[in-house]
Amino acid sequence: MMKKLAILLAVLVTAACENPQLGFGATFGSGGMSVSPTVSGNVSGARVAVSG
Repeated sequence: MMKKLAILLAVLVTAACENPQLGFGATFGSGGMSVSPTVSGNVSGARVAVSG
């Protein structure tokens, strides 16, 4: 349920922002590599990023 809510929030933020960007973050640790997506953009002059 929380994952669906996060996806919905990311879509809404992307639709309402200027300069939308999609990226990813990679973390390297003892258990291997972990990748998480990031959606970001400008909303009313403020930079907003949502990562999961």
